[in-house]
Amino acid sequence: MFKQTAIALALLMPLAATAAYPDKPVKIIVSNPPGGPVDVMLRVLASKLGAAWGQPVVVENKPGASGIISTGALVKSAPDGYTLGMVVASSVTILPFAVDSLPFDTQKDLQPVTLVARTPFIFIVPKDSPIKTWEDFVRESRARNLSVGSFSIGTAFHLVWEQTARRAGIKALYVPSSSSGKTQNDLIGGQLDVGLDAPSSSKGLIDSGRLRALAITSPERFGGLPGTPTLKESGLDYAPQPWIGLMAPAGIAPDRVALIQQAVSDILKEPGMKAQMETLGMIPIGSSPEELAATIEADRAAMGPLIKELGIKLQ
Repeated sequence: MFKQTAIALALLMPLAATAAYPDKPVKIIVSNPPGGPVDVMLRVLASKLGAAWGQPVVVENKPGASGIISTGALVKSAPDGYTLGMVVASSVTILPFAVDSLPFDTQKDLQPVTLVARTPFIFIVPKDSPIKTWEDFVRESRARNLSVGSFSIGTAFHLVWEQTARRAGIKALYVPSSSSGKTQNDLIGGQLDVGLDAPSSSKGLIDSGRLRALAITSPERFGGLPGTPTLKESGLDYAPQPWIGLMAPAGIAPDRVALIQQAVSDILKEPGMKAQMETLGMIPIGSSPEELAATIEADRAAMGPLIKELGIKLQ
């Protein structure tokens, strides 16, 4: 009898270990500074995870060096599920090609958990611009010199612009900027013809009538700006959307990955979470680890040659 009980307990031990997770606070590292859309979204998600797990889920901001600092801290952590990372796409699809020597290998040192969100971008113009539609933009770019403003060279905004311009056959001068606010002010002041921005940054100026939206890069109309047509509706069958994903250090147990993925995916399905994320310019996803891994590989295949062609080098 004792032997049978011992065998039964031994068989249940792996299940008990899994069920016990987490039995202490969980930390999620993020490269974005406090207060921005990614940080705000993560803090809402962390609060909901903490409630579901019965353990605190703490957000640790490690901004700087284009995500190298935060990713470096993540890969050095124990692969036990108690340190995770909210990783923006550029950290694993741009940095490996634009930085000569990284202190980690994003393909070997990270384990995808789930694709948390897509982040579409929006093309905007001043309210009194003669460019009224995406088709106007394409046509005007072939007839006269236009300027397009957005974030720094080598950012996701810059590369989305380059990808979109190539597919649409647009020729325009790209003007890098230090911030969304600077681009918006230059548009309103007449120094720029077109801007590429995040919906959350431009929505207030669009709603007030100071800026107009030409098109958004999501495959379907975005709930946060339902009156803005997609690129596909405007004649370009293309939908470039950077993403935000939850990742763990390589070597984490697959059953723990599955448990974390399911918990996050369940939260992302909540109507209230979707509504909050839309105000932040995000589309909730909640993919499998395999789907996130495939997304990373597809983006690397597209970004690598483009970054090489453009000669982008980040310090």
